[in-house]
Amino acid sequence: MSLGASGGASLSSSPSSRIHVLGAGAVGLLLAAHLRQSGRPITLLLRSQSAVDRFRRNSSCISVVNDWIKAHPTRKLFLASDPGAGLAPWKAADVQAEAPSSTESSEKPMISRLILATKAQDTLHAYWSVKERLCSQSTVVLLQNGMGVYEAIQREFYPSPQQYQKELSTDIPTFIIGTNSHGCLRSQDKDEEFVTHHTAFGGCQFAVRPSLLNPPPPLPESALDMLTTLSSQALDVSITNWSDLHHRLLLKLAANAAINPVTALTDCRNGYLAPPPPDTDSQCADQDYYRSMHSYLSSACAEISAIYARAHPHLHNELTARAIEDYVTHIAQTTARNRS
Repeated sequence: MSLGASGGASLSSSPSSRIHVLGAGAVGLLLAAHLRQSGRPITLLLRSQSAVDRFRRNSSCISVVNDWIKAHPTRKLFLASDPGAGLAPWKAADVQAEAPSSTESSEKPMISRLILATKAQDTLHAYWSVKERLCSQSTVVLLQNGMGVYEAIQREFYPSPQQYQKELSTDIPTFIIGTNSHGCLRSQDKDEEFVTHHTAFGGCQFAVRPSLLNPPPPLPESALDMLTTLSSQALDVSITNWSDLHHRLLLKLAANAAINPVTALTDCRNGYLAPPPPDTDSQCADQDYYRSMHSYLSSACAEISAIYARAHPHLHNELTARAIEDYVTHIAQTTARNRS
């Protein structure tokens, strides 16, 4: 995909730097708060006008609790001067909010930068609610678990791009695909609807998804700006190419597909799928149980590798059963206390 100014439909002569965030769950709130803290104007797109009213009564603030500090190796540095300072919620203020369905799309301004952080199963409906406010100069960041969301959007809203290339060239935005490994939990307390708990510090990776149009259009200004903005956030963000991110997403999918069903069926924590550290024999006396659990994991990884070999033959040497098992075992170790 080439770099440069984009033609087609226009957002305005001076594109806004405002970022719209659709999906006010734990991850959406975390990213919106960090972007606002860095100085970007943010608009949350909430489900209903009543949610917008509640947010405004909450002083139009997003609160973030850095619970990850409690378990971080450098926690003593954070907490040395004031034991409570690092754990106190910090607020991102002056965040705007609106409901996509509150007025006709034609009455609302175009969206130049959109982060779509809904659950995967809600993505198509969420995208439909803002589609008329997007154009070729818009950039959409997809941040969901799993894979296939981008393909589903293309099938549903932009079918046969080659056949209708001229018409679609002014309609299809640029897509950036993201993956997140930060641990986040949204507060279940009704009085803390817009509070997110940052429970584990991970990282984020983003890549531009190559366009289905041929030749591909140049990247719009909004895409270049979003990549720069995302990479500057204090969330261990990296910008990579689509090939590398695709490989990472396949490994992440394998981890979910292997760990979740095995631990759910056996009613155990993720840590039981990984060999115990050598100094934990006293705590993990039942070594036979660990070996039995890991055999289930090995079988699942071998099956996943066989599926990937059929679906992605060009990655056969990289997505071997051993490579997948090593990755999944690492994830099971780092999430040892989690349950499916």
